[in-house]
Parts: sequence; C-alpha cells; structure tokens
Amino acid sequence: MLTDQRRPSTRGIPSHPNEFCAAVAPVASSEPRPLWSVLIPTHNCANYLEQTLQSVLEQDRGPQQMEILVVDDHSTEDDPISVVNRVAGDRVRFIRQQSNVGKSRNYQSGLDASRGRLIHQLHGDDKVGQDFYRSMEACFDRFPEAGAFFCQSEYINESNEVTGCTGRELDETGLLQDWLEKIYIRQRIQTPSIVLRREVYEQLGGFDQRLTAFEDWEMWVRAAVCFPFGFNADCTAGYRVYNANTSHQSIISGKRPRIQKQVLRIVDAYVPENVQRKCGALRAREVAYYLTRCLPIAVSHRRPIAWLRLCGHIATYSLHPRVWYYAFRSSLQAKS
Repeated sequence: MLTDQRRPSTRGIPSHPNEFCAAVAPVASSEPRPLWSVLIPTHNCANYLEQTLQSVLEQDRGPQQMEILVVDDHSTEDDPISVVNRVAGDRVRFIRQQSNVGKSRNYQSGLDASRGRLIHQLHGDDKVGQDFYRSMEACFDRFPEAGAFFCQSEYINESNEVTGCTGRELDETGLLQDWLEKIYIRQRIQTPSIVLRREVYEQLGGFDQRLTAFEDWEMWVRAAVCFPFGFNADCTAGYRVYNANTSHQSIISGKRPRIQKQVLRIVDAYVPENVQRKCGALRAREVAYYLTRCLPIAVSHRRPIAWLRLCGHIATYSLHPRVWYYAFRSSLQAKS
C-alpha cells in the first residue's frame, strides 16, 4: 500500500514561469486522504459521460480509498449533473464553473479540490480499461521512486470502435530509460492513460494556463525533467476521437499549429541544453509528421484554406521528401 514514506526522488526543478502554472497546495496533514483522486473534467460531452463514469465505478475502491470528482467547465449544450446524479448519485462530487474558464483552469480546479495521493485525470468522454486502478497502484508500490506511470491508449470513435492505439513503450512493466528525450521529441501519452503522484503537481504546479492545446504534453515534459516515469504494460485506457471534439476544431481553425509552436518555446526554456542539441532536429521532423496527420481532417471538412495553412506549417519544420510523401498520400486518401 502506498504511503507518504515512499516518495520519488527528483532530478532538479525546471526554470519555469510559475505565474502561468498555478500552485497546487499540499493537503493538510490533519485531513483524511484517499489513495486515489479521479478527476473528470467535462465540457459539453454529457452524451459520453455515462460511459466514462461507469468505467470508473466498476472499479470503485470505496470513498475511503477513492474520491471521484466531475469538474464541469460551464457546459451550455447539455446537462452533466443530471448524468452524474442518475449514474452515480452522491458517490461522485460535482463541481461546476460559474463561467467557461478553459481546459487548463478547469483542470486546476480539480487539482485544488483533490486530496488523493495518486491523481488520475480522465476526460469526460474517455474511459479506462478493466483493472486500471488496481494495476496502477501495484506499479507505484513496486517502483516507489516513480513520479508517474502510464499505459497504452486505444483510440475509440463515437461508436466505441477501436481505430488505433499509442505505442507500447515496454514489453513488461517497468521504469523508462532516457524518457525525457523521448517525450521531448514527441507527445507519446494520452491523458486518460497516465497517473501522477499528487506531489508532482505540488512541486511543479498545474497545467500551463497559457495553453488551450498540448497542455498535457508540456506537463509531461516538465514532470520528466524532475521525476522518473514508468510504463504499465498490463492495462489500457480509451481516448475518444471524433469530428466534433476540440482537437478537430482547433486544427481546422489554424489555432492548433500556432499553440504547438508556443509549446516548443515553453519547454525549450527549461529542458537541458544537451537534450535540445541531441533531439532538436528529431523533434522538428516529428512535429512535421504530426501535422501531416492533421491534413486529412482539413480535407474531410472541405477546408482548402486550412489544408494550405497546415502545409505552410509543415514546411517550417521539415522539407524532407518522406514528410511530403506522407502529407500528399494522407490527403489523397482522405479525399477518396
């Protein structure tokens, strides 16, 4: 069982502008603490919230071991509290923002309200696989030096069909080597798959409130500078991808590539220079590849200006022939 005496060791604090990453206060020693805080941020996704809650409640450890909070960013198109009341009754605490504050500030409200030793952020349209919490708890018990553990994510569509998955970092559960370099080069973690000790947020602050996309990637890079990460090979999480979600909307509007460039500047302010020198060119290539995978979204929505704008962003990162081969191939496949 996880205890306060089994703390991860840190490897130095990134020089990060704290004014953009709100402090997360430690929990008072006099307060009762569950092992788990499951934080479920929502915004206009109540049609999926029941599935999200059920995937957690099926693994409910009881209120002394697990607190469950739904934090709603002032939804206007649906009624998440009615879903919470119907599915979970008073087992789940519901917090509603008085106005729309954006993803990062909504996440912060959940972190501020949390009391658990292990923090799991689970978007209101995502899910966890069977035995997720039991398996993750075992990982932290086995590797007390770890600040975070994550597992493989399955991409699921509106009909819960699996359309792909993230990479499998290890064949067997364990700590990751050279993880800072890998996560610096490319985002490799979807939020529902990762669990962090609360003290990681207490030491580094919450999500960067300048960001409306890629805030998770920046958080994982910041944490990887200071804490060991582990990969859990024995469970999965489900990350939902569909045409109406915020990722698709920000790609079409052109906002997402601009925020991506902002994230690169932010992390370069605190990632060690030797990592930047070694991995900078690889990161630029990976960013270009990521943007080629966004092109089919512009094609499927019949937005030629968005497609051209994305091509311009790709060119700033890489002119490698293979990058452009993938760019045009994916676009043609989407058109056909």
